[in-house]
Amino acid sequence: MATLGVLFITAVSVYPLGASITGIVLTAVSLVRGSTRLFSLGVGALFGAVLLAGLLGTAPVFLLAASFLLVVAWSVGRNGFSIAAELGRGVSTFRIEIIRAVSCIVVFAAGSSVGYAVFLGMTGRQPVLALFALLVGVVALLVALQGWTRS
Repeated sequence: MATLGVLFITAVSVYPLGASITGIVLTAVSLVRGSTRLFSLGVGALFGAVLLAGLLGTAPVFLLAASFLLVVAWSVGRNGFSIAAELGRGVSTFRIEIIRAVSCIVVFAAGSSVGYAVFLGMTGRQPVLALFALLVGVVALLVALQGWTRS
């Protein structure tokens, strides 16, 4: 579902639309086959679609929404693969995955809100400070995601 949101948000031109469709197809095939490599390629294509949309002038709020959905899809998908590796493919993991999805949405929504508030507060004034704040946010997000993938 989140990947479809990325598709709709980044469909500003043929190039991001093509990257989004490629990413959705790869992630869907990866979920059916259980391939983490295909999943990574699919998420990478969706990330490329968000970058292309940004290069083509999409508004920052839409890029933030697409990035938010992409990170949620990536986090929930990776968690699903790790659960399947531990418990096997025949076990129902719906409740575990729903809890993970809701917690990711809450955490990432809070982080996105702070990032967008910094963007709005710094637009037109001190772009270096805004860039530094966003860089700190990205590093904090990567550290948090790294901790989640280890557990």
